[in-house]
Amino acid sequence: MKDWRVLADWTGILGLGVIAIGLVVGAILTGWTAVPLSLLAAGVALVVVWGLTHQREVGVFLGLRSTQTNANILVAVTAMAVILVLVNVVAARYDLRLDLTEEGLFTLSPQTRQLVQGLAQPVKVWAVTTAPDPNLREQLERYRRLNPDRFQFEFVDPNRDPLTVQRLQVTQNNTLVVEAGNSRQQLPQPPAPELESKLTPVLAKVVNRGEVVAYFVQGHGEVSLEAREGTPTLAQAVAALKQEGYRVEPLNLVQAEIPEEADVVVLAGPQRALFPGEVEKLQNYLAKGGRLLVLIGPRVDAGLDPLLQEWGVVLKDDLILEVSSISQLLGTGPAVALVTDYGDHPITAPLAAQRLMTLFPLARSVETQERQGIQATPLLRSSPRSWGETSPNLESGPLQFDPDQDQPGPLTLGVALTRRLDSEKKESESQGAPPEARLVVIGNVNFALNGNLRQQGNRDLFLNTLNWLAERTEQISIRPKSITDRRLTLTEQNFRWLILGSTVLLPLVALGSGAVLWWQRR
Repeated sequence: MKDWRVLADWTGILGLGVIAIGLVVGAILTGWTAVPLSLLAAGVALVVVWGLTHQREVGVFLGLRSTQTNANILVAVTAMAVILVLVNVVAARYDLRLDLTEEGLFTLSPQTRQLVQGLAQPVKVWAVTTAPDPNLREQLERYRRLNPDRFQFEFVDPNRDPLTVQRLQVTQNNTLVVEAGNSRQQLPQPPAPELESKLTPVLAKVVNRGEVVAYFVQGHGEVSLEAREGTPTLAQAVAALKQEGYRVEPLNLVQAEIPEEADVVVLAGPQRALFPGEVEKLQNYLAKGGRLLVLIGPRVDAGLDPLLQEWGVVLKDDLILEVSSISQLLGTGPAVALVTDYGDHPITAPLAAQRLMTLFPLARSVETQERQGIQATPLLRSSPRSWGETSPNLESGPLQFDPDQDQPGPLTLGVALTRRLDSEKKESESQGAPPEARLVVIGNVNFALNGNLRQQGNRDLFLNTLNWLAERTEQISIRPKSITDRRLTLTEQNFRWLILGSTVLLPLVALGSGAVLWWQRR
């Protein structure tokens, strides 16, 4: 009996030891197989035996106040551990992130989501690099989660897999290759915050095979397509179009006809009237199902009256002035029309959904008249606090609304029109011609110029308009934003003042404050 009592005294310690061994074996060595589970069962059995043979001691121990206090602490710690485990399980199963960047750089844009979720064929992104970037992997994983069946990515080390690198025709390290079927395109690996703004346009190019050609009419003082120092141009707009898969070409209607390959023709900011023959060419182009974008600011007669009257469009001889509280808040002048009210149209639907504002410096209003077979939809409307100023001399005095001459807001700045082809002309549909002609008229060109294009929703409006005209509905969306450059550039004089202030002025101020306090308390 005494030997049994001695053995029972050791069963508790032995049971705890066996349980510890079972946990170590199961968690680290063999996994939860029969061996660690048997050890755990044996350890628990030994502890139970010890408890049955020491019931009196267990009762006294459980009755102590310190035991109850420690038990409460143990329960609280265990509950907190269980909560933390559950939170981590939920976080691993449901990917929830909060993007606090001003531009939303770590939130995929509507265009990216729409593009990836609507992939019609498998797409794979190859990241050729000797040092994989975890941030790049995380960004690509966000793309993959949108469509796991048709979007994949893989990191390739050129030193370990040279055959794949050779097949992809990659010659430089840190290169991304977007591949879809037989279509493939490369781009240098961008920093993680800029990945979406660089990758999504390339992805759209690869997926939407087939080049779209946009011709810009030249020869009447139109805005230049190339960058020129000190002169507003359409260089940024042209670069954005190229990212969308467009080929941009100039067109002189005096010297040439409108090419058959022209998907869209753009007349951007003419300063002189077109010749009647040029206007006739544009009319014939629309009559065959063409697509035309007209951007004309105030106080300009482009000679387009025959074409516009045919479509029921009237360009008003006014200048839209804005005096709303929004313009005062943004600090824009009264000559900048601010638009937050959009028509029910595919071009502006994404802007309205995202509540994006568009800005139009020096704009004129546009009206429409009913024409048989033509459907007109207003795109852009100014605020009720705006009006169309008709005074020819705006510098003669303070800007005030004249109810006898000026037109009160809201005013329409842009309109989209469609016209079905006549039955006689539908014979060309069998040869691939579009079933309808499309025309967009906006009483402003400045919104698309360098410096203004990236303001608010201007860029998306311009690109959505071109994509609607070209019937690229899958490209109509809100595009990824690029990171804002907030670097502070100091001149040499600013740098001298900074050094002087930090090494001389601030120490003198501190010493002076100390001297004043000492004098007051002495």
